[in-house]
Formats: sequence, structure tokens, C-alpha cells
Amino acid sequence: MDSRKKENPPMAEAAEALLKILATVTNSQTQLVEGLLRMEQRQQEHNQTLAQAIGENTLLLAKGIEDNSQALAQLIADHSRAMAQVLERVVQTTDRTERMTAEILARLAGGQDPTQ
Repeated sequence: MDSRKKENPPMAEAAEALLKILATVTNSQTQLVEGLLRMEQRQQEHNQTLAQAIGENTLLLAKGIEDNSQALAQLIADHSRAMAQVLERVVQTTDRTERMTAEILARLAGGQDPTQ
């Protein structure tokens, strides 16, 4: 039995050393897990901020597209009205020219001087 008592102190010292090592490893791993959890939380915050920025950017782009579409539609409408006015004047001028030509031809056919 005396030989066993002599073996226990080195075994107890080894167990105590092992417990110290395990405590250190456990502490290190706990710190590592806490660090990873903080990193994950920051990543989630960054993701949320990025999603919000993307959402705001998407809304701004949609508003810009809508504004540009309305401006383009107004420009087309303005140009269409201007073109219609030009065409109306062309028709009026053409009608007047046709009447004058018909009058001149009628005078010529009747033997009258077309300048009178």
C-alpha cells in the first residue's frame, strides 16, 4: 500500500496540471466563442444596414425612373402637339394654295388675266 500512496501524489499532480490546462483551454475556447458571437452580431447588423441601404437605393431608382418616364411622356406630348400644329398649318397652306391654283386655272380657262 505504501507504494500506492507514493504513486498518488504524482498522479494527483498530473491531474491537477491537467485540470489547469483544461481550464486554460476552456477559457480560451469560451473567449473564442464570445468573439465569434460578437462577429456574428456585427455581421447581422452590417447585413441589416446593407439591406436598408439597398432598399432605399431601390426606392430612389424607382422614383427616378418614374420621374424620367413622366418627363419623357410630357416631352412626347408637347412634341406631338407641336407637330399637330405644324401639320394643321401645312394643311391650311395647301388648301389655300389649291384654291388659288383653281381660281387661276379657272380664269385662264375663261380667258381672263390671272393677275386680276
